Amino acid sequence: MYKALSAAYFIGMILVLAGILFQLNDIPYALVCLIIGLIPILGGRLFNFIKGKAENKRLHAIMLFSALFLTAAVVAIYFNRSYWIIAVLITATLDLYVSFRKYKR
Repeated sequence: MYKALSAAYFIGMILVLAGILFQLNDIPYALVCLIIGLIPILGGRLFNFIKGKAENKRLHAIMLFSALFLTAAVVAIYFNRSYWIIAVLITATLDLYVSFRKYKR
């Protein structure tokens, strides 16, 4: 089950990256690509927050908060607002922060 979750998470990240690039270049279906990619990312981060170790709860909470900012970016794109990029940058910053933190095994 964990391999399937990891594969879905990886595919979701690729779709989100493609959706962001599509949106930057005004290519149609960017929103659809972002939504389809966001579903496994949000699900995986929520799963890790619920099932993860208590020692890593803070890092999983940051990752879940990051996914919520990505959701806010999708909503901003849907309403055709130009500040969607701020939510994407906050998501990237939070993900970068967590990637340099140590998970406890």
